[in-house]
Amino acid sequence: MTTTMMTPVEQGWAPSAPRCSVALPGGQRALLGYACINLTLGGTVRTLRLATLRARGAAGLREIVDANMALLADVLEWNRQRGIAMFRLSSDLIPFGSHPEVDLAAVELDGATLARIRDALPSMRLSMHPAQFTVLSTADPAVLSRSIAELDYHATLMDRLGIAGGDIVLHGGGVYGDRAATARRLVATIALLQPGVRRRLRLENDERSWAVADLLPICEEAGVPLIVDNLHHALNGGTPLAELPWARIGATWGNRRPKMHYSEQDLTKRPGAHTAGVTPGLFEATLAGVGLPAFDVMLECKAKEQALLALVEALRVGTPPHTPGGES
Repeated sequence: MTTTMMTPVEQGWAPSAPRCSVALPGGQRALLGYACINLTLGGTVRTLRLATLRARGAAGLREIVDANMALLADVLEWNRQRGIAMFRLSSDLIPFGSHPEVDLAAVELDGATLARIRDALPSMRLSMHPAQFTVLSTADPAVLSRSIAELDYHATLMDRLGIAGGDIVLHGGGVYGDRAATARRLVATIALLQPGVRRRLRLENDERSWAVADLLPICEEAGVPLIVDNLHHALNGGTPLAELPWARIGATWGNRRPKMHYSEQDLTKRPGAHTAGVTPGLFEATLAGVGLPAFDVMLECKAKEQALLALVEALRVGTPPHTPGGES
């Protein structure tokens, strides 16, 4: 059995109780996190076009990487000061990090900035979510090669930042006309991944191709934890959230702390589009249907940390229960 290195937060404990957490029915507390962008601080992760990379070379790339890492250090420190112990890193911290024209090992990271980032790690649960072109279920050798290179980049970046554990989250990809064959191909490909990717890999249900029921047997066979996304399940699940086989889902995490993704449907947009904020009563009702004794929750909402802090405050002062079909 592979031994998985985890931070104290990933094991369910933090040096000081995070303020941005919510009580669970069994007495545990769920960490809350948000993804990639801090609207309060401003600033965005910078990237560039391949033509610009070729024109500016390693020096131009280093300038962008330095700025991105400084922004990450600022965000992690801001999070820590406010008791936010979970965060998703942008995949673009090193632009074109998986491209064959970029020597990832030669991309230097500023020592002082790296020290600031590592100083925050013991109190953080960190993750990454590669873009949709990263597909392990594909039968196309070129797409698969690029996908594996992208995952190798993510694992290498986490290693260089000092993130011993961490979650790398992927969807199942397409079905390609034969779900059973695609599932077998996905399991076989996962077995070939390098250890730094495989121990961090998590599969997440999506709203079109791979429901929880489809992914769970794959996760069990491949030894990969399953992340349940509540909105994706509502769109592509077929059963109430509370009726999912939570004991089996929890078992895919082994000794790791499970995590779920939470978002709400923007009724003015296409199915799957996220709202800016979180409805406290609906959030509480959703968590009550999760049959796990302990887990953490990544909020996928457009207002990012502002939505997270507003939710924590609303739950602290108390909110009316959510009534299905009522205003949210």
